This record gives sequence, C-alpha cells and structure tokens, in this order.
Amino acid sequence: MRTNLPPHVDPRHPVNRQDYAVYTPPVAEMANVLGDWIDQQQPGGYIYGPSRFGKSRGVKWHLRSILNERFGIDVPLRIWVRPSESHVSESRFWKSWLEATGHRYVDERRNAADRLSLFRDYLIAAALESKTNFVILVIDEAHEMTLREWKWLMSLQNMLDWRGYRMSVFSVGSHQMDYQYDLLGRASYAHVAARFMVAHWPFPGLSDKDELEFVLLGYDSASEWPAGSGTSYLAHYAPAWYERGERLHHTAETFWRVLEALLPADYAGDIAIPMQHVAWSVETQLLRLAAGEDWETATSTEAWLQALGRTQFSDHMRLVSAGVRRKRKQEGT
Repeated sequence: MRTNLPPHVDPRHPVNRQDYAVYTPPVAEMANVLGDWIDQQQPGGYIYGPSRFGKSRGVKWHLRSILNERFGIDVPLRIWVRPSESHVSESRFWKSWLEATGHRYVDERRNAADRLSLFRDYLIAAALESKTNFVILVIDEAHEMTLREWKWLMSLQNMLDWRGYRMSVFSVGSHQMDYQYDLLGRASYAHVAARFMVAHWPFPGLSDKDELEFVLLGYDSASEWPAGSGTSYLAHYAPAWYERGERLHHTAETFWRVLEALLPADYAGDIAIPMQHVAWSVETQLLRLAAGEDWETATSTEAWLQALGRTQFSDHMRLVSAGVRRKRKQEGT
C-alpha cells in the first residue's frame, strides 16, 4: 500500500497493491516446458531457480490460462503453496490441499484417511469434469517439502493409478530443489526422486534487452485495469504522457544498460535478471510520472539507477552469482 497517491491514481490499482504479474518470456518458457511434460504424461518434474525471478507469480497469474489455451480444455490443474512450517502431520497435509482447492467439506475433526479420500475423490471429479483421466498438481515453494510429504503424494498417485487416473506433480522451488534429487537417491529413496524429480528445468531470468522490452510492453499495452476498460497500467498512471505517445518499452535500451552496469564486477554465469527488481523499478517510475514528473527525467539513466538502487538489485545479484559459483564447484566445473 502506498500513501499520498495523486488523485487520478486509484489506490485499488493492482500496481499500487503489487497484486499483478505482467507476462514475461521466462513464464512463457515455463508453461511450454510444463505443457510438454503433460503431453508426455510425466509423473512429476520440478522447475527451480533463484528467488525473485517470477516463478510464483507466473504460476499464480498465467500458467492456467496458457495451458488451457494449449490443450483447448479447462485443464484440471490445482496449485498448492507449501506452508512454511517444517513439521506437517499427514492429516494437516491433506487438509491444506483441500483448503487450497476450496473444498467445501474441510473439517477439523476428519482424520488423515478421511481427508485423503476426500481429496482423491475431488481430483477424480475434476478429471471427469474436464473429460479426461489426467490431473495436475503444482506445488509452489516446493523446496520446503519433506520426504514424508513426497511419500504421501506417491500413495495418492498410486491410488489414482489403480482407478485408471493419471496424476502429475510438478514442483516449483529454489535451487535447493536441484540438490534434493541427489539427496533422496543417496538416502535410498531413489524411487521417490525417480517419480517426481527426473524431469527438471531451470527457470531463467530476463536475458537481454529484447526480453526486457517485451516486459515493458506489458505495462504499456498488454495490461488492463479495471477489467474491460481498455486502460493499460501506463495509461492509468500517466494518462497525459500516454496520450502523447510515450511508452516504457521505448526506454528498454537505457534500462538494460543500467541493469548491466549494476551487476557485480565478479558476476558469474549468464545474465539472468530477476523480474521482481524490474517490476519494483517500473512501479517507482510509474509513481514518479503520476506525480507529475517529466517523462525524460523519470525514464533517464539516473532515474533507473535510483529506482534499482532502492531494490538492492546489486546485492541480490551477488547472492545469485555466489550460488552459481557454489554449484559449479560442486559439479567440478
């Protein structure tokens, strides 16, 4: 929530509430990978990458609609954000899944077996409603998952398989997921890893100026609020400049040069810019424009430097770079 907004900016706007996600090339790639896994009927797979790259927002805001368009049906997809607590009972585990689906019969008095049966029957009903025998579970924050939870999901998958239904479990998490496969194998649980973690894909950040331009086009034109209004995010915050033909994507080259300049001197790996830092910086510029700042000033090199400085972009990229170096060392490369 932001204070002292100009009169023409609605405080309910999704940008003001940071309750939105523009479409990005990495999200499109993620949906394509998951779509291929669904075509192959993979029993599981995981997508991993550093925090703030836009994985969770992509899952929340875009994944379902992209898959629906690809497959031409209302895909029976259910998304669960894994709670942060480290110890979860089986009963609480299934209750959390039922809550995530909005199941009407979640009851504190039910035991684990009852809740598992409820969830199993719910998934079968979802598959039948979509005229398929296939259901998809997506786990966000999956790096928090424990071995017990993976084994509970394996039991559910086996139960559905016995009844003629296929269930895929796709996980989204941090780089820690990349190590979980090896850990399970070394702990004599290779069958769990083989079920859920053989298929894997690293979620990328923004890699070049063209991808950044695509993102900025989202604020310029591929966004709308309120629904049906035809008003993009830029048009809402800076209507006068929008009417004059100014667009954020025209500033992509300047913005990209600033991003490259702020990378740590010892940055390791390919360029991969976190979407969250881009979004925070764009939001800052939208507010500056809404407050009456001149377009050239608000989108200058200095303005982008100031906006990114507030996000601790360079510090975050040092952590990302350190993670790349650790992984290379472990792999002996």
